[in-house]
Amino acid sequence: MIRRHAPLFLLSAVALFLELVVIRWLSSEVRIFAYFKNMALMGAFLGFGVGFMMHRRAPTLFQWFPRLFFVLSLIIAGAHAFGITHVIFVDPREFLLYGSGFGDHAADAVPSMLSTIKALLVILSLFALVVATFASLTCLLGSLLDRDEPLVAYSVNVGGSLVGILAFSLASVVWSPPWVWLLVGLAPLLYFYGGRRWRAGVYFAAAVAVAIGGDLRRPVTWSPYYRIEVYRQDGDPSDSLHVMVNYDGFQVINDLSTGGLGRLSPELRASLSRHYDIPYRLAKRPVERVLILGGGTGNDAAAAVRNGASVVDVVEIDPAIVRIGRERHPEKPYENPAVSVHVDDARSFLQKTRRGYDLVIFATLDSHAAFSSMSSLRMDNFVFTAESVARVKELLRPGGGVAINLFAIKPWLVQRHHNTLAASFGSGILCFGSPLSQEMILLAGELFGGGGSLGVTDYVKMEPGLDAGRVEPTDDDWPFLFLKERGIPIHYLLPLCLIALGSLAPMRWVCGRGGDINWHLFFMGAAFLLIETKAVTTLALVLGSTWLTNSIVLGSILLVILAANFLTLRFRVVGFAALYALLIAGLILNFAFPFDWLNRFDMGVRMVAGGGIISVPIFFAALIFARAFAAVPSPSMALASNLFGSVLGGVLEYMDMLVGLRGLNLIAIGLYAASALALYVRAGGNGALRAAGCGGVGSAAPSPGHRPT
Repeated sequence: MIRRHAPLFLLSAVALFLELVVIRWLSSEVRIFAYFKNMALMGAFLGFGVGFMMHRRAPTLFQWFPRLFFVLSLIIAGAHAFGITHVIFVDPREFLLYGSGFGDHAADAVPSMLSTIKALLVILSLFALVVATFASLTCLLGSLLDRDEPLVAYSVNVGGSLVGILAFSLASVVWSPPWVWLLVGLAPLLYFYGGRRWRAGVYFAAAVAVAIGGDLRRPVTWSPYYRIEVYRQDGDPSDSLHVMVNYDGFQVINDLSTGGLGRLSPELRASLSRHYDIPYRLAKRPVERVLILGGGTGNDAAAAVRNGASVVDVVEIDPAIVRIGRERHPEKPYENPAVSVHVDDARSFLQKTRRGYDLVIFATLDSHAAFSSMSSLRMDNFVFTAESVARVKELLRPGGGVAINLFAIKPWLVQRHHNTLAASFGSGILCFGSPLSQEMILLAGELFGGGGSLGVTDYVKMEPGLDAGRVEPTDDDWPFLFLKERGIPIHYLLPLCLIALGSLAPMRWVCGRGGDINWHLFFMGAAFLLIETKAVTTLALVLGSTWLTNSIVLGSILLVILAANFLTLRFRVVGFAALYALLIAGLILNFAFPFDWLNRFDMGVRMVAGGGIISVPIFFAALIFARAFAAVPSPSMALASNLFGSVLGGVLEYMDMLVGLRGLNLIAIGLYAASALALYVRAGGNGALRAAGCGGVGSAAPSPGHRPT
């Protein structure tokens, strides 16, 4: 039994592992994929579906995988040399912000058009290459799935996927670089190449070599979140260390101590002081207890210590950034006994801490990565919502205050922060900024408002500049900090529409070859992607937006699916009508339940209650899948239909920019209703929803990163 299932188990684990590798590596090297992250996910979806669909050609197509994967690795590792690291869209309506440099050509229509065309070509070309690469891998996986009883084969597949998640999580824990990921993922595949191992091995070795070569230009650290470089910039008169993440500026490590400033010219001294000391100089009283959210390498902590704070709590999500601060910051703020560093998500720490503070500082948080492969939400989006600011107000001691640091690239972004602060603190928000550097700081609370001297020559008092009613504050349901208003930006719509149209080709190919798209499974795949995305984002609020939370959530989804498979194999499950009713009830519960309410309890209660509520629709969707999948004639063709549906789900995930995260539950309800109708029609209307079994396929297959591959 073990020997018979071992190839399927191994290939499932490897396929899932390599999928996560490509998503993480691609979004780090070609930075536009950090903000279109689920497009790589959809490419994997489509590739898996095509591979399952073409499983009869596995002996030929599987031989193409080493070559295709080498080409994909070469492009990703050589993105900097090919000039595609910083391809960007320029939004003509100033609708969306992501990363730096987006406005460089805003006044020139020709460069804007060329930038957009280049970005589209890069996204679509890499999407197509990801599809082809994974199709050549999973064609063999599809043939292995068809060799066993459907539900048993699927369970082995899910078990292998769980191991793939655990393996990549371990790779993240130890900060391993991409060449290690490739070595771990590709070496087991040699088992499947038999007498052609030497040829596959050459391509795999070449892929590992280009991954090593991509990191040789400068010393690089691969944290669980970022590709990090630390260097000194030529021509910098301050001779400061610069920290770059995913090829974008993150922070300059400044020595703003008396000795450090004394070595600089008066002009440079004033410029480098900037906003770090402003909250302390404008405070009505001494600031003793400080909380810094997004501490980076320690500039804000050093300012707190210089200004006499006796207790400084620093929250920074990336352990590698913290280590750089400990080792290389000249003022050594993280070694000061007054400073405590917490490697955690800022929102999660706010829910856990019971300390009171005189000043809470939102440091210049500008995440350059999404917190999940399933979403384009940035990791810092939930930090700036109305609920987060309200929680900060609860933590303030009497007479305390809040400071938000940001780059004022667009007036509406400043106005959004202003409106969010005003919702909790009322009027009297102070705004100071530097017109030259676009840096701003917003101050709110009783700590500010009178006395003190600004003392920074390039900072002046400013107004946000827009009618407050025109800019919607963000909240936990609509946390899109960098969207001007509700809606899907055009440069999301363009590639999404092109990808959706391109995905029709393999579906038409199936129908043209006499295949049968199972629409029951198709719509369930689309719906499951949405509830899975909602699960990840919701539990990020309850448990924190860390890579560990994502791994736990996705692994738990696979365990729920395995439990549903076991129950279906061992016991008689109720009919489809009852399961669909329970599924819809679970989605309504998830839509209506105020998950932020759980944050008043300790972590154990939040984990059990939040996880339990989230898992209700996932469990019943898994039961529907297991019940139907047990009767399919071809597991590979069934999963291909499901994966094609997941591409639709990936496109519909962007609707949360319009309707909010809770709205994904309503869209999922519509898709599940469509799947129930398709099941009824497929069975000829003969009571399929009540029957003990049917020939149709329903799937709660988890999506890549957590989907049976």
